[in-house]
Amino acid sequence: MASKTNARKRWTLLIDKIKAATNNPEDDLECDDPQFCIHLLKNPILRNYNKLKKYLIGSSNTWMVTFLELSGLDMMLEALDKLSGRGVPSIHDALLQLTCINCVRAVMNSQNGIDHIANDDNQIRKLLQALNSPVILVKKQVFDLLAALCMYSTGGHVQVSQALRHYKSAEKYQYGFNVIMHELRTDNVPYQVTLLSVINAVILGTENLHSRARFRNEFIGLHLLDVLPILK
Repeated sequence: MASKTNARKRWTLLIDKIKAATNNPEDDLECDDPQFCIHLLKNPILRNYNKLKKYLIGSSNTWMVTFLELSGLDMMLEALDKLSGRGVPSIHDALLQLTCINCVRAVMNSQNGIDHIANDDNQIRKLLQALNSPVILVKKQVFDLLAALCMYSTGGHVQVSQALRHYKSAEKYQYGFNVIMHELRTDNVPYQVTLLSVINAVILGTENLHSRARFRNEFIGLHLLDVLPILK
């Protein structure tokens, strides 16, 4: 009990330090220049990611286009890939991963951002590499974004399907959607809900009925119908 209390205290202190470190009004002036945000990304620390996330949320279309042209999203995805491959993370590293993926989400919440990634299979493949993280909240965010891409456009659906099949080969899964079925073994209910939403997005994200049937049959072949009663 004492160890859990101490862990909560350390987490609270860490959050307080991050808030104090990111509450500088001068940073807003510097972030008016997308080039400055690119400079922040070259030093992937919590303070920099928190400043970046704050500005990404309220950025203009023009600013976002420039940020994307300067490879800002690529840099975040590359950093996320490296962070996710470190093995069991400390509290600090876990929070760093979460803040990084939240920055990616902020980009995708913009029209220019989601258009950009939906048409770039390489970036979606990089996003999938974050599934190597042992942090469930990070993987949940990744699957949330994949579901959004599937439903956003035909191109996004195609890119996600192809990226999952590429991930299958890279991680030595037998089938493209095995990674989703593997993760469904968790007892984390919110995570299970997200995974089921991805399955629905993959099946329903295409208007072609033959493709829908093919995706549905592939999940059935991976024993989805056996898993569903357990999830209830």
